[in-house]
Amino acid sequence: MWLVSPLLGYNRDELKQRDRTGQLRTATKTAPEYGLFAMVAHPRFVVNDFLFFTEASGDTDVMGNFFHANFYGDPDASVTWNVGGGHLYHKIEPQNEDIEVNVPMAKAGPVLRIKPWGLTFNPYLGYAWERIDTRHGDVDNDSYLYGLSVDWRWRMMGLNVKYYYQDSRELEDDFNNVHVRLTAGFTRHWGAALRFDYMEHATTDDTSILLGPVYVF
Repeated sequence: MWLVSPLLGYNRDELKQRDRTGQLRTATKTAPEYGLFAMVAHPRFVVNDFLFFTEASGDTDVMGNFFHANFYGDPDASVTWNVGGGHLYHKIEPQNEDIEVNVPMAKAGPVLRIKPWGLTFNPYLGYAWERIDTRHGDVDNDSYLYGLSVDWRWRMMGLNVKYYYQDSRELEDDFNNVHVRLTAGFTRHWGAALRFDYMEHATTDDTSILLGPVYVF
């Protein structure tokens, strides 16, 4: 199954940036957000990508991309395994600054299916290699990941909830990430999607809500 979904909504961005004196300054802004979600799903693997554009405080352009690939064991088993990897990217351009965030990550864990209820649980452990590049220097922040993914399917409706806690090894701060996607099919090929994302990072905290059509083929 292939799925494509253009999305439109808003994003609330909280940007944390140090000024020339070294003091931490915080600014917030709510702005439109434009996204494109694409996914290919097979009983043994799921690959998806989410590209988005929005604006942060100070008329700062923000571009981001989330890529994930997951591979599964026996698609008919009630208990099986999952291994996966991904890459998170942010490009943020505040005044007199240029910030790039790259976070490759890997994970593994069991998969538990409750077929009569259409539920799938995937707790996992992972590792992330976060690198933040700025004009004033670079910051590396390797982290342990502790996460849980939950899928629910009923007729032509689907709900996917992902949460992971990023336990930083270099920074004093740890981060929470929540991603929720609700889809509803109206016909065999068309439907609608609602997406919620909350992400904490070393330089920004973002909350977004997006809505759009879904095309399945």
